[in-house]
Amino acid sequence: MHGSDYEKSRDKTRSLTDALKTKRPDALFYRITSQNYKENPLSSLVAGQGLFESKYIVFYDNVFESKEAKEEIFEGLGEIKASDNIFIFLEKEIDKKTLDKLTRHAEKVQEFSEAVTKKKKEYNPFAISDALLSRDKKRLWMLLMEAKKKGNAAEEIHSIIWWQVKVLNLVSVSKDEKEAELSPFVFSKAKSSANNFTAEQIHYMMFGLVTMYHNAHRGECDLWIEIERWGLGI
Repeated sequence: MHGSDYEKSRDKTRSLTDALKTKRPDALFYRITSQNYKENPLSSLVAGQGLFESKYIVFYDNVFESKEAKEEIFEGLGEIKASDNIFIFLEKEIDKKTLDKLTRHAEKVQEFSEAVTKKKKEYNPFAISDALLSRDKKRLWMLLMEAKKKGNAAEEIHSIIWWQVKVLNLVSVSKDEKEAELSPFVFSKAKSSANNFTAEQIHYMMFGLVTMYHNAHRGECDLWIEIERWGLGI
């Protein structure tokens, strides 16, 4: 993730890491910055884990602020790509040479720039969250169809929905944003919509999302179809 719209790129990164932690609850999570990267050498993070050991989710948070860290990571990009562990990079700004090299090794690169967004008028899949919060079944279904038409991956949309439902659950059992460990904006937005759902409905939505995800990965169903059905049933 990178770009001048730093708030959006960080929010996207946060939702992605939250979704990964949920899907891989046994994974060990590392947040690496330019200040602490020496404490967690790349060689130990890319190494394959044993059969009964946890995998890693490694979040490099603006680590390229350190020239030394950047050089070490660039030397190990091939190992990162081959690793079974998950690596996520968040940077405010990246020069073209750096971006090109990362793109050749990355599974996915996303830019969040106000200028780019305005120019391209890109579809914002997070509008799905707003439709869910307002419990607007018709709009939610239309947005899901639009996301599918535009080629958004089913897992990406599932992660967005899962994150929002998880937030709804958190605000329903927490007295404030500190207890829920959410930003004031995210907490207040979800709190104002929490009355649209009962606790039972929220738990039912979470159960459905978890079930469809695992069934899809076992090849028992099509994730996109299950998401559409789920949306019609909220």
